[in-house]
Amino acid sequence: MISIINSQNSTLAYFRQEDYDQMIAKGISKRAVEKGGVQALLKELGHSDPEIAYKETGQPYLVQKPGLFLSISHAKGWFAVSVGSEPVGIDIQPFSARLKQGQDYFRNERELTFAEDEIALHLIWGAKEAFYKWKEGQIPDLKEEVTLISASNERLVLEFESQQYELGFRIMEDVFLVFTL
Repeated sequence: MISIINSQNSTLAYFRQEDYDQMIAKGISKRAVEKGGVQALLKELGHSDPEIAYKETGQPYLVQKPGLFLSISHAKGWFAVSVGSEPVGIDIQPFSARLKQGQDYFRNERELTFAEDEIALHLIWGAKEAFYKWKEGQIPDLKEEVTLISASNERLVLEFESQQYELGFRIMEDVFLVFTL
């Protein structure tokens, strides 16, 4: 079942492809399954024949509506897209016990208080991924330049270049969804 979240400048949709593992086991390419999942979400958001292309920065966009902004995320059968009138970012990640082991890759010293909190670590990871997409990759050192300040009431506050930015999040089953509002 596809879920939709509307915000002031964007709409996002997400779902879990229940037969994802079976499709891959049957030999359907991962890329084809991922394309199908993204296409289904875009169609649900009203884009009847969505063709996706990519800017030099790697940012996806809808060929038929280049004035709109698009962000895509998928992981292990979960799919999420966000379409907006302003830049958007989205990340969807299943829970991974390995994330704690690799936290030094993405968590900076100011975020050290979150080092033992696996939920917070997943939110840091997702927030930085979504924020990077929101800023179209224009962040030279994501680990050090972007800091999670707080997480509460399905809202995350990040600091970047002495400014604060707010993102939304949802935790469903064992999956973390982070998105621009």
